[in-house]
Amino acid sequence: MINPYFLLSGKIQAYLLAVFFGISLVLMFILSDIGKVLIVKEKGIPCGIINIEMPFNQQNATSIVKVWNDRNVTETAVKQTHLDFLYLLFYPATLSLACVLLDNSTAGLTSIRAGILLSWGVLFCIPLDACENFLILKMLSGNCHSPIPEFTTLVAALKFFLIAISLMYLLTGFVYFLIKRL
Repeated sequence: MINPYFLLSGKIQAYLLAVFFGISLVLMFILSDIGKVLIVKEKGIPCGIINIEMPFNQQNATSIVKVWNDRNVTETAVKQTHLDFLYLLFYPATLSLACVLLDNSTAGLTSIRAGILLSWGVLFCIPLDACENFLILKMLSGNCHSPIPEFTTLVAALKFFLIAISLMYLLTGFVYFLIKRL
């Protein structure tokens, strides 16, 4: 099976992974710092922007947007969502490249090329996250009517699932190499 980076040498793939990982970390810290004001635990918003990524229903979405409007931080949520459009270009590529490199290093261990499958699958986070961001911006502008919150939750859940299985694959590979060195 062909990976998304088959035209690039292993050395270039490793270099890109380092660059993308660095950019992803910087953007993740910036997004986290910006989003601190969106956490309002006493009003049922313990996870900030993640709460609007997965509001589940119209009532929750409306409540979150109202709290943020009352606290004058809705513009911060909009700013964070706009910056996420940049972030969504880097974190999936980082995970995808890491899956490819791990798969290449374990290719002789199994006939199942899970890393290659995951390298393609996690790239699907890009359109999922973009769709999620557009829907979040709609909700932040006051359009919290069904089916927008439900669809946002579905898209975000799919994105988080792809991220989680990619991270589990990478963690498993990391543990394998640690055990192998012992």
